[in-house]
Amino acid sequence: MDSPQHSAYRVPTKRPFLLNELRSRLPSVDDRFRALSGCGDPTEYDAIADSLYQVFLTARNLAPSRNSTDCSTHPNGPVDPESPQGWGQCLFCNSNRRAGNPRARQEVANTPLQYEVPPPPYTHEALLEKMRHINDISFELNYRSPDHDFAIAADLVHGAFVIARELSRPRSSSRCSRHPGAPIDPAAAGGPRCLFCAAAEHRASTVAPPQIRDRPRRTLPSRRRPGPPN
Repeated sequence: MDSPQHSAYRVPTKRPFLLNELRSRLPSVDDRFRALSGCGDPTEYDAIADSLYQVFLTARNLAPSRNSTDCSTHPNGPVDPESPQGWGQCLFCNSNRRAGNPRARQEVANTPLQYEVPPPPYTHEALLEKMRHINDISFELNYRSPDHDFAIAADLVHGAFVIARELSRPRSSSRCSRHPGAPIDPAAAGGPRCLFCAAAEHRASTVAPPQIRDRPRRTLPSRRRPGPPN
C-alpha cells in the first residue's frame, strides 16, 4: 500500500483563531448597521466605526504585513522622497541602484503600501455596499485561502471604517459644506442660511466707501539765514 502524500503547505499558527474572531465580530456589526436608517444619528455611526476598527485590526493581522518602504531587506528603513518610476520606496536600495551596485534588486514587488480609502461622498448607501462586499468575501475565506484574498478583505474593512468614521462626524444644521457647524443667519436673503457664507456674500456685494487720503504736503525750500559779514 502506498503511503499517503502529505502537502508541504502549513496553515499559519494564528490564522484559525483570527479567522474565527473575524467571523464572530462581523455579524454583530452588520446587524447594528442594518438596523439604522439612512438618516441615522452621528453617535450611532460612531459606535459602528469603533466596531469596524476592531474588525479591521483582525483582518489586518490575517493579511500580509505592509510597510512604508515595501522592501524585504529594509522594511523599516527611510523612504526615498524622489523614487523613480518602477523603483521601490526604500532609500537604501535606491541609493545602491544609483551608485550602480550590482547587488541591488532590479525588480520590486508592486504591492500596496496603505489600505484603501474610498473616495467621497460618504453616505449610508456607500457603507451598505461596502458591507455587502465584506460579507461576500468573508464567507469565502478559509484556512487555505491565499494571502491576496486576506489583503482584499483588509482593504474592504478599512474602507468601511473610513465611511463610518466620516458619517460619525457632527453635522451642521446649516448644511454648509464650507463651514461645518456654522451658526444660522435667520435674516439672510433667501431664507435661513450659513452665517459665514451670508456675511461673505454681503461684503462682496456692498460697495466699499471712498477712502479720503490727505494730499501730499509740499516741502518748501529751506531758507538759509545770511551769515555774518567777513
